Amino acid sequence: MRALKGVLLVVFVLSAFGVNASPAQAQTEEYKVYLPMIMNNYISAGINITYVPPCRSGEKLKGNVANVVPAQYKVAIYIFVSGGWWTKPTFASPLTTIAGNGTWESYVNTGGNDGLATRFAAFLVPNGYTPPQSGGYAEIPGEIFSHAVAYTYADRTCSFRLISFSGYTWQVKDSVAPAGPGPNYFSSDVNDVFVDSAGLHLKIVNHGGVWYCTEVVNTSFLGYGTYVFQLGTDVGLLDKNAVLGMFTWDDTSSDYYYREIDIEYSRWDDPGYANSQFVVQPYWESANIYRWETTLPGSNSTSGFKWTPTAVLFKTFEGLRSFLDPNGIIQSWNYTGDNIPPEGKEQARINLWLFHPSVPPAGTVEVIIKSFTFTPYP
Repeated sequence: MRALKGVLLVVFVLSAFGVNASPAQAQTEEYKVYLPMIMNNYISAGINITYVPPCRSGEKLKGNVANVVPAQYKVAIYIFVSGGWWTKPTFASPLTTIAGNGTWESYVNTGGNDGLATRFAAFLVPNGYTPPQSGGYAEIPGEIFSHAVAYTYADRTCSFRLISFSGYTWQVKDSVAPAGPGPNYFSSDVNDVFVDSAGLHLKIVNHGGVWYCTEVVNTSFLGYGTYVFQLGTDVGLLDKNAVLGMFTWDDTSSDYYYREIDIEYSRWDDPGYANSQFVVQPYWESANIYRWETTLPGSNSTSGFKWTPTAVLFKTFEGLRSFLDPNGIIQSWNYTGDNIPPEGKEQARINLWLFHPSVPPAGTVEVIIKSFTFTPYP
């Protein structure tokens, strides 16, 4: 716990003749008494984190404050996860109320990979102050340090499952509380996400009455280049509410719409909707999305995109092919619009999830990704 400056220590030198604070001090000719003095409405305020929830838990972060009137202050919380700091519990509600007895508590696992956060920061701020938002920034915005009267940190260590696939290491996502996309529950069970001779298997499966989805995250930052995903499952036969996504995402920064570039296969819970799309975010810009219907002669297909500073070229092929193969092209789209993101700390990801989490699929959904390849640009 660290308190900010604002307290003046006044030193009184007292004679031993009239004041004896202890037997030890009575042996000296004089001694010093240190008293805090309130100056400019600052006091020796303090804040502590008293309970850090277990990794992946939906429990609250808890703490207390000292030497303040609780009703006059709030707590601003940030968590560090996937390389960046995030405002908690939400952007819409960035402040936590302090109870009359000086205790406070707040949800800190409200989406995404929050359950794997490794550091927590709590700031004691006066009423009326709105803390700056942090959406994955590498540092907590500096402004809050000059407005808070005290702040503190707490750390925890989280472990997660890693798998090896196509020459890369991938983190397997899991959650004990609903997390995005969806929000859904995500499983890292070895029977739900695994690699064998056929490739990487991802499933949507029911465990104890709850439907769990799956996602893997490449641990490397790859940047500009060609991302190719070979599939061993007919995407045209996916459950209408299931979504297969192959994409880039930057957890460390919300700039450039998280550097998200998507290939997605889903009917979005509407059997009459085209089942395929290429997207450069934001998707709500009509020029940034291209949709079509994919019909395959067999189970195998290849999808990929070449991301450069000036364009994103998407292609989908029937069969297992190279991105440069002139044959078997089902669909292609060359995006040269205004939202091409610069490279950063984006990671390749593959997920299988439910568009409407409350609408269960007809049964277990499984997709096999036979391979992933990346070729750097240029």
